Amino acid sequence: MSNRNFIIVSSIDWTTHWQMPQQLATALVAAGNRVLFIDNTGVRAPRLGDGDRIRERLRNWLKSTRGFSEIQPGLTVFSPLFLPFPYSRLAGWVNRLLLSRSVNKWMRIARFHDPVVFTFLPTPLAQALIRDVDPVLVVYYCANDMAGSSPSVRKLRPWEDILFSQADLVFAISEAIHERATVHAKHVYFFPPGVDYEQFAAAREGAAVPDDLASLKRPIVGYVGALSGVLDQDLILKMATHMPSATFALVGPQYTDINRLEACSNIKLFGARPHDEIPAYIKGFDVAIIPYIQTPYTDSVYSCKLNEYLAIGVPVVSTNLQEIRNFIVQHGEVVSIGQDSDEFIKKVEDALEFERGGERAIQIEKRISVAQANSWEQRFAEISEVVERHLQERMLGGKGWQERLLGYYRQNRIYLLTRLALAIAVYAVVFYTPLAWYAGDQLVRKGQPKPADAIVVFGGHGEAAYINTGYQRRTEEAISLYKAGYAPLLIVSSSVQQTISEADIMKALILAQGIPGDAIVLDRHAKNTYSNVDAVKRVLAERSGKSILLVTAPYHTRRALMTWKKNAPDIDVVAVSNIDSPPSTPRWEASFGQIQVICYEYLAIVYNWMRGWV
Repeated sequence: MSNRNFIIVSSIDWTTHWQMPQQLATALVAAGNRVLFIDNTGVRAPRLGDGDRIRERLRNWLKSTRGFSEIQPGLTVFSPLFLPFPYSRLAGWVNRLLLSRSVNKWMRIARFHDPVVFTFLPTPLAQALIRDVDPVLVVYYCANDMAGSSPSVRKLRPWEDILFSQADLVFAISEAIHERATVHAKHVYFFPPGVDYEQFAAAREGAAVPDDLASLKRPIVGYVGALSGVLDQDLILKMATHMPSATFALVGPQYTDINRLEACSNIKLFGARPHDEIPAYIKGFDVAIIPYIQTPYTDSVYSCKLNEYLAIGVPVVSTNLQEIRNFIVQHGEVVSIGQDSDEFIKKVEDALEFERGGERAIQIEKRISVAQANSWEQRFAEISEVVERHLQERMLGGKGWQERLLGYYRQNRIYLLTRLALAIAVYAVVFYTPLAWYAGDQLVRKGQPKPADAIVVFGGHGEAAYINTGYQRRTEEAISLYKAGYAPLLIVSSSVQQTISEADIMKALILAQGIPGDAIVLDRHAKNTYSNVDAVKRVLAERSGKSILLVTAPYHTRRALMTWKKNAPDIDVVAVSNIDSPPSTPRWEASFGQIQVICYEYLAIVYNWMRGWV
């Protein structure tokens, strides 16, 4: 399996502790292939404790080129930003648009065509992305019973069943998953995790035990792996209490509350360690343990660390897990099982005692031999053979290029028709429902005229360059209020410069109606609503004015009143209705210009709020 392009849709990030997705990626690159590794896009909604993971994703994206980073020649990692709601249709549509566009653009630029996809995720987004990259073969590598891991991801089960049936190949990590997959899939293969045998063999022969482990009191009972919800903390604490002369070393990242473990004096927590240091840590164990709580989920887990422990030659004790029982049936008594906590502790003590006996060397060789039979090199060769065989079968008996081309256009035609239908639906909702009327109605504030110190009329056409020619009608409204005796003063504020200043035109209209010039005050310099208010406030202060009737564009009234309230709270402002006001009853049609003005006003409110003007 060489000179091909592979996409790995991973269930963990590249920077997370080393697991099968990273192992597969590096093996493919070492065999002469190119790999695009896509970081985890999530199987559940975010929780309060996910802050570190979100920050890590943001850091990875910022350090990369639009999310893409070259780890080594032939291996690129994509850390996408996305909406973390895997079962929301709206979020799924947005995420698919973002991810598919980014991945397809990268594929075109990198000349990365006809990929084989290995997906460790069965989510709706992963399946949509797979369809969009048009792979020549899809392999679902089911590495655990993800849907059974917690209540928050139970919605994943039907999506996984769909992927079982639609993937070209299914690789199952455990017998339990293999049995479930065969109900839906045609081609299912059992490929449990392998061990990088050469790396562990080299550590077994020549690596020094790390100083922080070597300095601990012996015997050392060790565990390597994530400190997550499947770890039986009660069992570990009971062992630590029962065996006070032993040290319990836990090496791995923390994903759950471990305060009780931290408080125990003979339990040492090392945190995450680089994968290439793990063999040396295992070498320092006298006994290695797999202390999982037994549940339907853990019964379907084939522990990656099992063969790593065996490759170093240390004795292994596990809780009573189905896959460990299956392993013993296949490979013999190279692992001890504790049926309950008391038996588990006894098995650990027996292993420590046995290692001092004469058969120690024989047992070590037996463990190492089993690990060698489960080497990743052997596993990868078997995976390669299966993938290549199915690729050849597809080439010989599958679709020719003509059918693939027609299928491509058919798929794109469906995609375009879907987008067109969505665009038509959005257009209909925006232009032929009361939505625009309702949005605009929230912007309009109308009060009844009452005696005031001044009538203020705002001209202008807005900072986003939408044109509003209603200043003439606003001027007429102000004139009618003046003639009705509501106020002795007219204040006109506009900075628009046409052939003649808009403020001067408005003044000319007022004078033409017989209103004396000394009743008119002009402001020609205000650039926006905030400066309109500021200029009028100064005029009112000079004349001891405390109340105004405001005449402005109807959709502008809300923002204007918010600006007055923030910057001149002592002024009593009433925005009066004018002949430009939209109808007070719902309307089922809207013009483009009306929607443009409404959108501008909402954006302007946000902008003014950011500037501290409202």
